Amino acid sequence: MFSSAVRHLSFYPFVQPLARNRVRFMLEAAPGDLKTCELVWWKRTNAAEQHNAPLHIRIENGRVTQWQTEVEFSEEAHYIKYGFFLTDRTGTRYWLNTYGLQAEPAAEGSFEILQINQTDVNTIPDWSRGCIYYQIFPERFARNGVARGEFAPWDARPTRDNYLGGNLAGIISHLAYLSDLGIECIYLNPIFLGDFNHKYATTDYLKIDPMFGTEPELTELVEKAHGLGIRVILDGVFNHTGIHFSPFMDLMEKGQNSAYKDWFYPKQYPIRVDASCYECVGDYPYMPRLNGENPEVRAYVRDVLIYWIEHTHIDGWRFDVADELDRHAVTWWREEIKRRYPEAVLLCETWGDASRLLGADGFDCAMNYLFRDAMIDYFAHGTITETELANRLNSMLMRYLDETNLSMYNCLGSHDTARFLTEAGGDTWRLRLAMAFQMLFPGAPALYYGDELGMTGENDPGCRGGMVWDKPDQNLLSWEKELIRMRKQHPAVRRGKYTVLMAEDHIFAFLRENEKDRVAAVFNTGDQMKHLDFAEMAGSVDVLPHSVKIINPS
Repeated sequence: MFSSAVRHLSFYPFVQPLARNRVRFMLEAAPGDLKTCELVWWKRTNAAEQHNAPLHIRIENGRVTQWQTEVEFSEEAHYIKYGFFLTDRTGTRYWLNTYGLQAEPAAEGSFEILQINQTDVNTIPDWSRGCIYYQIFPERFARNGVARGEFAPWDARPTRDNYLGGNLAGIISHLAYLSDLGIECIYLNPIFLGDFNHKYATTDYLKIDPMFGTEPELTELVEKAHGLGIRVILDGVFNHTGIHFSPFMDLMEKGQNSAYKDWFYPKQYPIRVDASCYECVGDYPYMPRLNGENPEVRAYVRDVLIYWIEHTHIDGWRFDVADELDRHAVTWWREEIKRRYPEAVLLCETWGDASRLLGADGFDCAMNYLFRDAMIDYFAHGTITETELANRLNSMLMRYLDETNLSMYNCLGSHDTARFLTEAGGDTWRLRLAMAFQMLFPGAPALYYGDELGMTGENDPGCRGGMVWDKPDQNLLSWEKELIRMRKQHPAVRRGKYTVLMAEDHIFAFLRENEKDRVAAVFNTGDQMKHLDFAEMAGSVDVLPHSVKIINPS
């Protein structure tokens, strides 16, 4: 046995509080090393009464195997001592405690849980698990009502400077379309008063940008969406502001005498629009960073977050550039929001491993660009093998709790990436397969507006074109609708276990299952039809080239 690969620590994520009296235990080992793994636990005050719980394999990625089990205690978990019996493939038995692997159980060196508090429990809104999102870039989705400004033609090539005139009224007028598609939550890019067409340079967090509409219109949008069973979350840009945000303007005018000096990170005076004068996101001078360490800033952001939930009944927030926010500020904002609105989802943006940002003291879930990258490399570009895809996805799933994985925002693209169909060189079959994978894989599938209609576009600003209402790909739209319909019919797809069945020779197959439901999917990215036999599918299947076969063998 590769003993150095055996790993357990008596804290998160190896010990995961699910409730004060329910705990999940996890252990890691090298693939194939362990035949069995068993948890043994007892109360510190009653060592004679020991309890056992077998661990099962959670997931493997070619380098590590994760084992886990859950224990429900008769009272709140406190003063729980424990260790593990490990049996390797030769039948040799070991005892694992804080000292490492032992030949025999030892009285000293046991792992211990001292106390599980309610604040240790990571509570994610139940509705977000498996939720189907739809991202809307408001300026480019739909224009309706009286025009508020001078706009380019709706089909004009998108640039960083032109405006097409999309607004809240336009979104309201297309809620029926989103409902028919099967969407369960809308994520809106910034709608507050701000510079530029993207509005990520906020100038007033308590005012809807007039080009989009008014606060009553946002309230109407949320109310009508809720009436159709669709939730709404807003984009919160709290890592930075625009240069016309009044506190920053005060800093530029008054310099070191400004009451808002500590709201930002000035480097030198006088303050001018120059990255050398203050910290800014991406070293972009038009977006100065807010100082989240400042209690006044924390309270200001808290008030903004609460205001829009209270006044318009939105269902949560997406936090822009979340991995650059002050961690202590995030924890405080979470506490303030969750105390009042426990069902509000807190989604964060990050482009890599999000594990350090999530949990009971952080965000509920994250934009899953790791998933998107894997989909691009396998389906769009065809640059990785099935084995590499399986290992990358399993490594990704290993990073997060089971409950978190079900709420991860699994996107194929966004306002910050090239459109998937463009990445795929215009091959619609590649997008169709990626859409199917996205809808069947664990998590919350997220559509970027227009992908379901076959929109193309290079990276920002090319990916932000006007919605192609007048020239949709109806076949692609019908395909997406059918996938969403099927997803909603099968609880196993929304919350079931994920198991890879095959990953080789242009075939990737996996199974989703729970106690009552099973759905299998076989993807063929090759040029030849494949005849396959899977015991899990109760028979053989033929999978055409460049297609997916979805089976419900229950």
